[in-house]
Amino acid sequence: MAEPPPYQRPPQVFISFYGNESRDNFIKYLVWGLRDERVNVFVDRAEANRRDIRNISTKIEESNIAVVIFSKRYTESEMCLNELQKMYEHVEQSNLKVIPVFYDVSISGVKNLEDEFGNHFEELREKYANDPLKILKWEDSLSSIVERTGLTSEDHETGLGLVRAIVTAVKSELMDSERQNITKGQVFVLASAAVFICSLIVARLLCTDVKVNKAVKCLLGFPVLAGILHQLYCLRTQPNR
Repeated sequence: MAEPPPYQRPPQVFISFYGNESRDNFIKYLVWGLRDERVNVFVDRAEANRRDIRNISTKIEESNIAVVIFSKRYTESEMCLNELQKMYEHVEQSNLKVIPVFYDVSISGVKNLEDEFGNHFEELREKYANDPLKILKWEDSLSSIVERTGLTSEDHETGLGLVRAIVTAVKSELMDSERQNITKGQVFVLASAAVFICSLIVARLLCTDVKVNKAVKCLLGFPVLAGILHQLYCLRTQPNR
């Protein structure tokens, strides 16, 4: 009987980029930089696999943050635009944060579909002239993501300076998410512990008889303690994102 595959943490960061243009150097250094900071990253290393939108969609759904590398040929790839559409859907549901990165392109050029970036999009518009809804979804996704605060190679150059800026931005977003991501179980544990402590103080003040005092403590403490232990067990066994 084959052994089950080892558990793999869901990615914290999904990187969307046009492979042939930026894979060799920039993306490699970006992935190294993020992993050096113990950030779990998903980046598709095989261009052929990028055709499997179902697998890509799952990785986007599992991620906390998406980093979109807008480059001159990004809109040449239908897969990139499909990824962008999926990210936009999750952003609208408040399930994903996106950091746009303008790699050797201007913000206005991407926003207004100008220059080489825009030319490639126009080619797809002509290709799918009979499917205007597809083009409209891509346009809506682009216009929404571009409006978010991002990073540009104009400010940080296209090398390690931009990599460091992206890593810093990702770490900041992850820290914000962790501060906001207090689960119901954690709230229950904290509230129950507070109630338990208050109950013991009240019992001590109201009950002067030692035996009665101990009995009250047991009656008040046992169900609360059991609940706390149960929630701690649930939190311990829950996979981390």
